[in-house]
Amino acid sequence: MSAPPPESRARRVRKNLRLGMSLAWTASPSALVRYSVLGMLSAAMPPISVYLGAELVNRIAGARARHLDFSDVLPVILGLWLATSVQRAVGAYMGYGRNLFVRRVQLEAERRLLAKAATVDLGHFDNSNWHDRLARAKRDVSWRPGDLTWSVLGLSGNLVTILLMAGLLASLHYVLVLLALGSAVLSLAIERRVTSKLYEFFYKETPEERERDYLGDLLAQPRTTKEVRAYVLADYLMGRHGALSEELFRKREEMYRTATRTSMLTGLVSGTTLALAYAFVAVRGVEGSIDPGGVVLVIGAFAAVAGTLSQISSTFVAVDQHTTFLDDYFSFLSIDPLLKVPTVPDPVPVGRIDGIEFRGVTFAYQGGAGPAVAGLSLRIRSGEMVALVGENGAGKSTLVRLLLRFYDPDEGAVLVGGVDLRQVDPNDLRRRIGVLFQDYPSYELTVRENVAMGRPDLPGDDERVMDALRRSRSEWLVKKMPRGLDARVGRLFEGGHDLSGGEWQRLALARIMYRDADVWILDEPTSSLDPEAEAAIFAELKDNLKGRIGIVISHRFSTVRIADRIAVIDGGRVTELGTHEELLAANGRYARLFEMQAAGYR
Repeated sequence: MSAPPPESRARRVRKNLRLGMSLAWTASPSALVRYSVLGMLSAAMPPISVYLGAELVNRIAGARARHLDFSDVLPVILGLWLATSVQRAVGAYMGYGRNLFVRRVQLEAERRLLAKAATVDLGHFDNSNWHDRLARAKRDVSWRPGDLTWSVLGLSGNLVTILLMAGLLASLHYVLVLLALGSAVLSLAIERRVTSKLYEFFYKETPEERERDYLGDLLAQPRTTKEVRAYVLADYLMGRHGALSEELFRKREEMYRTATRTSMLTGLVSGTTLALAYAFVAVRGVEGSIDPGGVVLVIGAFAAVAGTLSQISSTFVAVDQHTTFLDDYFSFLSIDPLLKVPTVPDPVPVGRIDGIEFRGVTFAYQGGAGPAVAGLSLRIRSGEMVALVGENGAGKSTLVRLLLRFYDPDEGAVLVGGVDLRQVDPNDLRRRIGVLFQDYPSYELTVRENVAMGRPDLPGDDERVMDALRRSRSEWLVKKMPRGLDARVGRLFEGGHDLSGGEWQRLALARIMYRDADVWILDEPTSSLDPEAEAAIFAELKDNLKGRIGIVISHRFSTVRIADRIAVIDGGRVTELGTHEELLAANGRYARLFEMQAAGYR
């Protein structure tokens, strides 16, 4: 995979530099202004010191001829003391302040990345290229935005220094200025080639680096550790991880060798121009065309100019690198949504939603072998619990994703309360729905937080939390923990209580009870529970509907039989629909699957 042919380099640098400084301004405008002013103040001190140093040498050299004493040079000494003190005091202040300011910029950059990643349309996750973009965006966000800002602040200070120093040099001879500028421009041109090669390398290595990180996670994450040990997979995974690591290291080593040779060349260029300048000064000094103070001024000013220009060159290279690599970060933040939201969206009906309808829905995932659902039609009435059954891959979970408007159908329409979901704001819709996914998350927080995250916008209400725990038959979890609702669950943090799969699932059920949504969706909601507990929870869920709509996906026919209607999904279509008794009497696919499961209990 080659790096994309980006817009012109200068345009990209300008764009990302503007975005980077805007980010820093948002993070802390007062700090940005303060350090900009202090940086320029500090940068003005070296030229002042060089000028005063030259003046001091001239006064000392002419002391006898002009009958000067110490009081005549004291003001110059005091000026040197003040300039040096200001520079060092400001430098010390900025040295400590830099860490806090850079950290503030980093936090703002990280906040924007997480906000985007948390709200980006789910369809992006189906594209491997999107995962590469996310990996590249995350790679440097912890330090590049802050360093970019500080580099720009340093550049403004360097420009103050160079302008004042160049003025001192130009007053003596223009050749000195040309030598210094030529050195910096040549060094910058060479280093920019290295930046381009670095970015191309890191762009190309992203998929391999993601695979290496994935293999490392398999070896270290709790969710996979049991099978890795049971199947004795450690050596195999370590072997793949090691081979990828060595191959990436070999490529990186070759790239850095080239970069090192280039940097050595720029050092040689800078050293040569500095030597030529000193030779020029020596010749002029021997000829007597420059007085002692002038020689000191030239040597000090040229050394400062050459050094500052070298810093400017390095800063330009750093800014070029930061803006190049942050191109992935800023482009990630500007990803367009896949789901179009109308400028004035239709409201989701107020009050209990009176029905859901899938009308001739066809949908295919990106890269899928065929449609996940094809011409599917199904209507669910208010106050009704409908169970969706069928084999894996039949399209049951796809219906849930379409109902939540994670995707829009390719054909047909999904309607809630008679409103086409393409005309509503997805967030307004999702606030009216409670869902328990088969792969529900385990929040290693307190019991209270695990439940209250079902509706985090509500003020804290322990009675409501306890009621949700009772309705999900998990109140006993609180009673068995010493700190009750304040008990932390999971083993990730100190003091946490480990839970079984069934206990985690009960907390997830309590979360949906706490949400008190108009539509309840449960995708294999009790897969970790024993059949008796599952049957009791299903019965309670149905009793708690009270005008809501309930959608349940399950493979256990012994419990879905209590649903008001059962829809058999096969090949992306509803092939059978009715009550448990009606479907048994029809003697179709549902009846055969039910008999197969029932036979296992006889």
